[in-house]
Amino acid sequence: MSNIDARRFFVHVSSQPRAIALVPTHALSDPNGTFLSLRIRRTHPADPVRVELTVEKISSTLQHYSPLDIDAVFGCAGILDYQGDTFVFLVTRCQLVCDLAALNPRQDKPVFRVVQVLALSLTDSIFDSQAVQRMPGAMYDDVTQGEMDIYGVANPCAQMASFLASGAFYFSPAFDITRTMQSQQLSAIATDDPRVNEPDAKFQWNSKLLQVFADFRLLMCGTRARQQFDAAGYVLSLIQGAVESLQLPQSIGAASQGQQAGIACYLISRTSSMRSGMRFLTRGVDDEGGVANEVETELVLTTPSLTLSHVQVRGSVPAFWTQEGLQLGTHKVRITRSVKATLPATKRHFSDLLDRYKRVSVVSLLRLHSTPRDYGGLEAADPGMVSHGVGTSEADLGRFYRVIIESMELPESLLSFHAFDYNQEVRGGQFDRVHVLIRQLAPLLASFKYYLLDNDSQTVLSFQRGVQRTNCIDCLDRTNVVQSVISRAVVSEFLRQTDVVRRHMLDPIVDSISRLWAANGNAISRAYAGTGALKSDVTTSGKSGWAGFLSDASKSLSRLMQSSFQDRGKQSVIDVLLGSGDSCLVCRPVQVYDPYANIIVPRLEQELHKIARKSALNLMLCTYNLHGCPYRGESLGSWLAMSNDRRPDIVAIGFQEVVNLDVQSVIAADTANRRTWEQVLTAEINSQYLKSFGDRADGEFALVSSEQLVGVSLLLFAHDTALSRIHNVQMVKCKTGLAGMTGNKGCVALHMMLDDSSICIVSAHLAAGNSNVSERNNDYHTIRTNTRFQHLYIDSHDYVFWIGDLNYRLNLPNEQVRPLAAAGRLSELLEHDQLQIQMANGQVFGGYSEAAIRFPPTYKYDSGTTRYDTSEKMRVPSWTDRILYKGRNVRVQDYYRDELCFSDHKPVLAQIQIDVVAVDKQQKRQIMRQLYSQLHAADGTASTNVQRLIDMDMPSAGSASSMSTVGRPSLDSRGASIVSTVNAGNPLNGAAATGRTPVKPANMMDDPFADDDDGGIAWKPIIPS
Repeated sequence: MSNIDARRFFVHVSSQPRAIALVPTHALSDPNGTFLSLRIRRTHPADPVRVELTVEKISSTLQHYSPLDIDAVFGCAGILDYQGDTFVFLVTRCQLVCDLAALNPRQDKPVFRVVQVLALSLTDSIFDSQAVQRMPGAMYDDVTQGEMDIYGVANPCAQMASFLASGAFYFSPAFDITRTMQSQQLSAIATDDPRVNEPDAKFQWNSKLLQVFADFRLLMCGTRARQQFDAAGYVLSLIQGAVESLQLPQSIGAASQGQQAGIACYLISRTSSMRSGMRFLTRGVDDEGGVANEVETELVLTTPSLTLSHVQVRGSVPAFWTQEGLQLGTHKVRITRSVKATLPATKRHFSDLLDRYKRVSVVSLLRLHSTPRDYGGLEAADPGMVSHGVGTSEADLGRFYRVIIESMELPESLLSFHAFDYNQEVRGGQFDRVHVLIRQLAPLLASFKYYLLDNDSQTVLSFQRGVQRTNCIDCLDRTNVVQSVISRAVVSEFLRQTDVVRRHMLDPIVDSISRLWAANGNAISRAYAGTGALKSDVTTSGKSGWAGFLSDASKSLSRLMQSSFQDRGKQSVIDVLLGSGDSCLVCRPVQVYDPYANIIVPRLEQELHKIARKSALNLMLCTYNLHGCPYRGESLGSWLAMSNDRRPDIVAIGFQEVVNLDVQSVIAADTANRRTWEQVLTAEINSQYLKSFGDRADGEFALVSSEQLVGVSLLLFAHDTALSRIHNVQMVKCKTGLAGMTGNKGCVALHMMLDDSSICIVSAHLAAGNSNVSERNNDYHTIRTNTRFQHLYIDSHDYVFWIGDLNYRLNLPNEQVRPLAAAGRLSELLEHDQLQIQMANGQVFGGYSEAAIRFPPTYKYDSGTTRYDTSEKMRVPSWTDRILYKGRNVRVQDYYRDELCFSDHKPVLAQIQIDVVAVDKQQKRQIMRQLYSQLHAADGTASTNVQRLIDMDMPSAGSASSMSTVGRPSLDSRGASIVSTVNAGNPLNGAAATGRTPVKPANMMDDPFADDDDGGIAWKPIIPS
């Protein structure tokens, strides 16, 4: 393949400072040839990791580099900072899989499989030479000599490189493999420049690894430089999934015109990078709308004259659910959020699907209850599952899914739901029963159509106007069978209508497609579950025998072993590469080095301040040490009472000692008490809301998330009006007991984005003991230093709240404290408060504040009474339970305790108001491009335009929309796109604007959906919030 040869690179390195250069093989003989150089720009180890990218002339600077003694590479797959070092991933070997333009001699669309990846350090030459080349294809093995350099030092990124070389990743140097054929056409119009490559970040699996390059080309390059950078092909956009191909002999081609035309079939599956992971460790949806095992599969059928593309998607049920424990022969499901708390994430998921495909038909293959009345009686049949997110079976999940779809209240023309109990329908080997479902879907499939292109004129004859979304519990075996049948039905209908092949060849072609789907199912299953797909014989032949049964049994057992012993290691590798999960503990964020940041950042902040929408947010925070007491139906009194003129948007409750802190509880990590409190508090908060607001109550509160570290737990509730504004919720745990080895002390910390403001809530339990002040201080610093979210520390947030039993005591004896407390002389006691003393001395909680304390000490009471401790120890009453905060303009409206007699502590609460901001991301992107474009005016040298940028006057907030918006959709008041990206920036858009009548068949310069009869529904609907 000449195309791939033209995109290969020699690797050169330099030292002092260390740099890696990618030199195009063809550029060495070009007097004007250029190469890409990468180096770290840091002056101090504590500085952020910044990579400087420069395009340099070979003739002037390559002499300062030395060639690395390896074969030419095919490009860069990304940059990762891992365990204190920064690595560049280079694809050193690949394998040609197919050419999507094999039947079109005028084009070249090769697809390659990655089979070997090399990780080079940007800071050290120690990994440049390898004693033994690692054999491609092995995954997750222990470190071997092949992973070591000549000094016997193991490469820290060996597992990551092996994962990328596992055979599941593909790239193409000739076209955007992250997009379907239809999406490629639409993207070319949206960007208004076919020479600029804009991959789909959802299916560009290594998009996080390539973020430095994306920022470089977007911000640091002018238009011409960006075109040249893309044309050079330095970076490789990888998809994870499967690419299968099949070319049929020319002899079967249509003879109606007397020509011997061949047919080529391709099946391309792209796995989403939004929620990637292993089977039992990654289920359901996340707050951004990404779902587990979400795969877009495109069937491409080409002849010399026509190209057909048909797309289907699969993905986990878009709800918050898990499967815990051993899963052998059963599907024990736990639904962790209620319908209301789930809806925002589900809406984000379907909003993305509707934006991409316009209409969605959902097919759920989950088990069903035996009678239809179970659907209508869902709340009555199992109110606990619906109200509090507790389910136990696959059928519960299927019913819950239907309720979510119905709760979205979208017209059926946009989103339809079909339940088909696959296992029940095909029981007894009746696999042809799947065609019952196909007949039900036939009208929808006919209206969705497919993408069809005339290869000679490049005229679009048909657009696909909707997508089939199929799921089972894993989205593997049952899903693959049904998708295969749907795909064959669509192709069969197309071949009958177009007369592309002779009639007697229809069945052989359709059977060949079945084999592609069987191979596709195996590849997706290996990536998600570790084995090939079950029911492969059904996918291929439509029936199953003893051989298939024995094969499925063997695979099921293998899956059990994989999930028990290997999946967590694989999940850790995936999290590191995607920057998700706990990867923040071993990875630092990598940024592009921006020499103009000191100029751009202040200007950007000024402009964002102008367009930001600010709103007040009310929080109710509570901390309560339960002393290990389980809830047994006691009245909670006025504990969570609300003011009748101030409804909280967020309620966060931190518990300590939610279980007894004995050895058994520490080891067992029992969550039963917390689960009970989740249900009790959901009901209690809503009861107090109705009691305070009566007829003015609008909506209700729902549990958003909860987590537990032995005795410490944190529960987050939100009102309906705030649910849709919350996203990217993360909860992490940090142990401080026994020097971090046990969780009897420590914290549960929560990160969330509310609009565009970051909020952190820490529920903590610090070291006990009247004199253990330094231990408490150490616990605080351990939590502050070691608690990390995805590239964020606790103190990196806009607002931080600590709630908990901080255990700071009073430095006074009992005989002085009790009389002063009884007399209400609190100020005299607070002079001896250990926490206030330590804060005043700068030992802990620097930058934090606490509202004035006007309530008696909250510890220690005789359990269930209002009497301070009368036991033999006679502990000194103290304010151990505290709420501290940090952030701009935090208004504490009330700081108090409740007299609930439940444990040996009293609960402490705070009513707080803060300001959160929302910034439209499209406008922010436009402003950034406008700012940086001043540096690249007329493609001149950036440095000559810096002073012009300093002196210029930026448009006011009201004129932000006057900035160049070519290729960008207009925005409604919430920043949501309401105009098709197909039409954005198109001078020929619409008959009204030009006075022309759209030509049929629709050319790409017309609105491909203009003839849809959708009752005036826009391309991207606004889903009700």
